[in-house]
Amino acid sequence: MKYCVTCHAAGIADAPKFGDLEEWQSRIDKGREELLKTTIEGIPPGMPVKGLCMGCTDQELADAIDYMLDAVADSPQ
Repeated sequence: MKYCVTCHAAGIADAPKFGDLEEWQSRIDKGREELLKTTIEGIPPGMPVKGLCMGCTDQELADAIDYMLDAVADSPQ
């Protein structure tokens, strides 16, 4: 998660901010599997491959995604 917070805390390079449902909604609409795929592969120019966590397993990345999705699921709408 320490890699994710680098960009997602402040919204660097258009990263959706942690806990901000409005910023996450278009990504949520694509589905969790697509989020995992783009996390693993990256999205040029902003999202680097594996969020720069080259030592992370796919499961660890999936867990990080779930953590961030849980934060917006609990946010007021």
